[in-house]
Amino acid sequence: MRFWPTVFLLPLFSNLCLAQDNEANATWYGNIDAGYIASMGTTSGSKDTFRGKTSLNHKGAFWTQTIGIEGISVQDDVASTADTERYLASYKARHFFGERNFFTLRTQWEKDLLSASEYQAFISLGLGKEVIKTQNHFFKVEAGPGLRHNERRLLTPKDDPIALLSLDYDWKISANTKFLHKSTIEAGSDSVITRMQNQLKQNITKVVALTVNHDYKNDNGDINTREGVFSLGLSYQF
Repeated sequence: MRFWPTVFLLPLFSNLCLAQDNEANATWYGNIDAGYIASMGTTSGSKDTFRGKTSLNHKGAFWTQTIGIEGISVQDDVASTADTERYLASYKARHFFGERNFFTLRTQWEKDLLSASEYQAFISLGLGKEVIKTQNHFFKVEAGPGLRHNERRLLTPKDDPIALLSLDYDWKISANTKFLHKSTIEAGSDSVITRMQNQLKQNITKVVALTVNHDYKNDNGDINTREGVFSLGLSYQF
């Protein structure tokens, strides 16, 4: 399916749309996370977990954009245990109408070595709402239809209509402590893919924080895979 790489030209289209924003009031900001855990047991062997994630955000008067790249690697020295390795790139654009309502455009590409796919990618359109927006709590929901392309290793590629649901929740526990949760569900005829990310962040300085992370993915497709990964790390905000 050769048109899927063109999906990631959509940020160029969105940049044209951003011309309606007042660039004097627009802001750019980003985040870099890096995490690692080494574990060892007498029966389970040793395991090394690496996690990396970066995001770049643009916020204007009417549009917001987010570009994200992340990767997870779990190397296990037990021969019977498969290593975990996956990479993901995403792009999201939101156009606000009213104070808390927005249209959303989302694209994503993922390569997961444990799955039966060479890669999967999707594009979706939908509606969203900032349901809760207070000083200490923020909750946002997005939903809409999309199209997922599955480049399968042993079978012919397949396109599958999907329904996408996305939930974001931020809890400011104290002045220097925050809990972040993100989850998505991609429901199609071939499979339902659920992803969750939980992060507890403790600020050290204004731009550096200690993090405790849990990443979870469940894919009930051709090869039913379920992965949960813990890591400790540092986060840098710019």
